[in-house]
Amino acid sequence: MRFLSTERHPDVGRVREAWARFVGGDDLHGGVHDGANDVVRPYVLRAWERSRDSGCDAYQGRAHLLTALGTRRLLDEQAPLVMLGEPFLAALSRAAGTDRHAAMLADANGRLLRVVGDAETIGDENFPRPGALLSESTSGANGVGTALAEDGYVELVGPEHYIEGFHAFTCQGVPLRAPGGAITGIVSMSVRRLETADRVRDILFCATEAAECELLARWLAAGTRDPDEPVLEHLRQDMVQRIAMARLQLEVAARRIASGADASATLDAAAQLTRKFVRQADLWRRLAVDPVSAPHPERLRLDDLVADFVDLLSTEVRVAGITLRFGRIDPVWVLADPRHAARRLLNGFLSALQVSVVGTVLTVHVVRDGTVAELRLEPAVDAAAPAARFPVAV
Repeated sequence: MRFLSTERHPDVGRVREAWARFVGGDDLHGGVHDGANDVVRPYVLRAWERSRDSGCDAYQGRAHLLTALGTRRLLDEQAPLVMLGEPFLAALSRAAGTDRHAAMLADANGRLLRVVGDAETIGDENFPRPGALLSESTSGANGVGTALAEDGYVELVGPEHYIEGFHAFTCQGVPLRAPGGAITGIVSMSVRRLETADRVRDILFCATEAAECELLARWLAAGTRDPDEPVLEHLRQDMVQRIAMARLQLEVAARRIASGADASATLDAAAQLTRKFVRQADLWRRLAVDPVSAPHPERLRLDDLVADFVDLLSTEVRVAGITLRFGRIDPVWVLADPRHAARRLLNGFLSALQVSVVGTVLTVHVVRDGTVAELRLEPAVDAAAPAARFPVAV
């Protein structure tokens, strides 16, 4: 994730003066800098320039809206995305507590889909609601449109927004990416106090990562062929359960943040679950999604790949009453096709599990021996017969 804002907050008074000069026609380049303190953050100035170039009215009081019919069609079209985002918006709103706030989800065109917030904000007829057009061309620099334009996280404080109607807010936005990397939406928080923005920033990042995992899980379920082994479907279901655990961690973190408690450990646990899911999903995709084709050898870190397999198989192993532990692990790069390597490692692990009885302690070794690296599993298979063998990459 690319972070575009600085750690400090801008001087709101001076930014307001710079905004007034800019919308009045000044160029500002070279004229708004004061030693170490930049009055207008670079990505904000870029957003102002894009907003002005597009003809956006800096003095408009609120976002433009689709028609009622257009909004209904949009929400029908994006219903799966809205449903996916709902628990994460709820967690963000809960973290903000009683402060004025709105957790928002927009599509890849900056059209607002869902808003969850306090009653006063939701009831404000001037606040953006579903169907609002928040791209920079229609609503200037803001947490949704600028996150889209900059392709990364942004924060806009008060008059850093281009249109005057948004100057009361501090907004943060993070792109939500589909499995292929394309932006499929924006998750954004709009608050009235900087303290609230600081408090919810980490959970905003974590919630977006977890939502991306949900998108990945849906893609895996929709895009796979029938797995050759029933165990692959079990593994996919295990991965989905880990995302449910991440959602639970986010909910706990949101409640802790709202109460003023430290939620860093809980957020770290949720982040570890989501990152582990991404690695495991990539491994599972190699096993069950990619079509069979000619091998394309790549440099792979065998010890890392084996560690991912141990994580992926943890539930299956526990159900079978078997314990996996690491023995000798040599850090080694090998040369192999990622899909074929994954399949060979899976077959090695499954063969070992099939001949192991309840109570077996299976020791996992990754051993480099000259120009060859091997996965060895003991005692279920003879150490002299490696479960998988690969040439060492030079």
